[in-house]
Amino acid sequence: MVDKSYIISLLGFANLIELTLVAGGFVAVCLTSTGYAQLANSYSNIIKYNVTPTHDTDSTAFYNIDVYTTKQADQVILITIFGLTLFSFLAHIIFSLRYRYSWHRLSIGIAFLCIIYAFTLFGVSVVVAYWEDKLRKRLTSTYLNNQVIVTQNGYAKPQTGPAAAAATFGFAACLIYLAEALIRFRRLADKIQL
Repeated sequence: MVDKSYIISLLGFANLIELTLVAGGFVAVCLTSTGYAQLANSYSNIIKYNVTPTHDTDSTAFYNIDVYTTKQADQVILITIFGLTLFSFLAHIIFSLRYRYSWHRLSIGIAFLCIIYAFTLFGVSVVVAYWEDKLRKRLTSTYLNNQVIVTQNGYAKPQTGPAAAAATFGFAACLIYLAEALIRFRRLADKIQL
């Protein structure tokens, strides 16, 4: 028996929003400029590429994190959480989990997973938000004016904003995962919402 009504239930709706937000964050982080990320990491080489650095001191430890590594980590986290959420969504539909004897225990288990997803997304989104700030502060007008520059790996275009967009998607998905956990803990999804 396939539970098609799960799609229009409270949990199904939350899952669809989560999938959309996580996919949006993944696309946004993929669009960010790898060349500018590498340039911001090699801060000592900035003058060599004729980019005017800012003289403000970086007051946070997040600026010492490698931007390219952050990009890869965010991509891996987002695609992993997307896959797990999609699996959960399809399992609810195909196996009619809401009608199973062990539904309450399974639902509570998924709620704990949602909390883990939420805190993981929150953590990586904070780092990604600082990454955009690092690019903006370290590369100043060159980054903000969308100037194409020549780096050791060829031409690089800044593509301003995608890192901030990825962080925003991550924060929004974090809130929805917490809402899903609350729905599951309060057993608000036990009945079909029509």
